[in-house]
Amino acid sequence: MVSSKTKILGIFGYPIKHSLSPLMHNAAIEKMNMDFIYLPFEVKPDKLSDAVSAIRILDIAGVNVTIPHKENVIKYLDKISDEAKKIGAVNTIVHKNGKLSGFNTDYYGFLKSISEKITSRNKNVLMLGCGGVARAIAVSLIDSKIKQLTIADIDTGKSKYFLEGSFPQIKVVKTSQVPDEIKNADIFINATPVGMKAGECSPIDKKYLRKDLFVYDVVYNRETQLIKDAKKIGAGNSSGLDMLVYQGAKSFELWTGKTPPIGLMKKVLRRTLK
Repeated sequence: MVSSKTKILGIFGYPIKHSLSPLMHNAAIEKMNMDFIYLPFEVKPDKLSDAVSAIRILDIAGVNVTIPHKENVIKYLDKISDEAKKIGAVNTIVHKNGKLSGFNTDYYGFLKSISEKITSRNKNVLMLGCGGVARAIAVSLIDSKIKQLTIADIDTGKSKYFLEGSFPQIKVVKTSQVPDEIKNADIFINATPVGMKAGECSPIDKKYLRKDLFVYDVVYNRETQLIKDAKKIGAGNSSGLDMLVYQGAKSFELWTGKTPPIGLMKKVLRRTLK
């Protein structure tokens, strides 16, 4: 029962109606019998400053931040974590004593989810995408001691972050070079939104996939064509669902100081997607 004492959590994004975060967080809150509620807030880019101010004004305990605000929100915060600084993106804000602190739990969520399927140490990785989530994945992969990370994005302007950063393990290529680069990859990651909409094709032709190539797709709201193609040839694979759960669990800990029931969070999301 919501009361005047109920603490508010939420997520800022645009669009936001597709988000599954409210389902898993509210399921955890109910299971743990905590006096919180997690709400989705559709925040247009030109209203982000006002939305961040509202965290203080309305005494919101914390929020997640998703597309397209992960990078732009930083300038409105009082401080950010070391991982968020390195990544250049924030996906979690904690409000405490009037101060707003930014964190990046995508970093933890990706590492935790992929480590359950394959070790990335000493591996060659090819990734499509240069956005906020791609940055988190790139930094987490480098910290896990990969051999090399090759990145491609149709928007070459986004690669500026990787070219300017001191990342000797990273090579930036054009999308036209992907078919050649995938030949030497051990892990292939789609860190773009391609596949999020029903009926969308895979970001890469299935003829370039191999049984010994591990395929990771950050899209979580449906089984994408990329994952279907990987399963069809017997390649190891993982969707973004577990990453979503693990990054959400880390955010939950930062807000409440308590570990949520991860198994329940996964169960709720899988049931919803089915």
